[in-house]
Amino acid sequence: MRKRKVFRQFRTVVRTSEKAAGGISRIPGPHYRRVISLALAVIVAAVPAVLATQAEAASGGVLYVVQGLPGQSVDVQVDGKVVARGVAATKVIGPFSVPAGQRRITAVAGGKTLVDRRVAVGAGSNQDVVIHRPAAPTAAPVITTYPNKLGAVPKDKAAVRVAHTAAVGPADIRVNGKVLFANVANGESLDVVVPAGTYTVEIVPAGASGPVVLGPASLPLKAGYLTRVFAIGEPNSKTMNVAVGTIRLPGSGTGKPDMVDTGTGGQAVALMQERPSPLPLVALALLAGCAVLVTVRKVVRR
Repeated sequence: MRKRKVFRQFRTVVRTSEKAAGGISRIPGPHYRRVISLALAVIVAAVPAVLATQAEAASGGVLYVVQGLPGQSVDVQVDGKVVARGVAATKVIGPFSVPAGQRRITAVAGGKTLVDRRVAVGAGSNQDVVIHRPAAPTAAPVITTYPNKLGAVPKDKAAVRVAHTAAVGPADIRVNGKVLFANVANGESLDVVVPAGTYTVEIVPAGASGPVVLGPASLPLKAGYLTRVFAIGEPNSKTMNVAVGTIRLPGSGTGKPDMVDTGTGGQAVALMQERPSPLPLVALALLAGCAVLVTVRKVVRR
């Protein structure tokens, strides 16, 4: 008798809700539990799909391609697919999101393949792929990769990488008149974090004060960015130049706050209530479905 009475009360509540909502369809008898269970099953089944999509998006890497062959315009391919045509020297193209694994990079000019090489791409990686000459100016082009360090830097600092990808032997890199990087060979690079500002950069043969191979050139370094500098070209043909690219970095530390929530007054409570829940929407839907199912079961069992 008690269970029958509860069902009558439940149907009365449903009818009242139908009238208030303008005539919502009612599921008679115990079938409503099956509908709720089915909806909950759909939500649970959707969670792995969402997580799998997020994992797939994070499982690849990012590539930038640097054209370091002066006097040539090249088409760039990734895994046989053209990603850019007619790329001039000193240009930095990308970013290109690619799957993790061995990726094939090809540079073609005038229908002729200049270089074709596979590069390793790790999950979550970010790197520059530089097409350039080795130290011997007449040798075939090569590809050198450089991982980009994307860690946070202080808000007034700048990260910089200087890479030697020019067709010249070991060199010293002078910054503001002082040798900052000494005896850097073709294919090598150095990374530093320095105060933001504009610097004068020169490249000279290792251990010598001249002749100046490249520069002096003004290099602005913006706070909160990674600036990548690639020396390219060949001194005898007077094609020495630089390719420059920047990537925004996360900052460390905090700036001046615009507002501080404090105290136990109504203003702070209202601000907290207005903030969105940190739980993902899928998790909220799942919790809501569980709560409805548990509530209905408790009513039926009384």
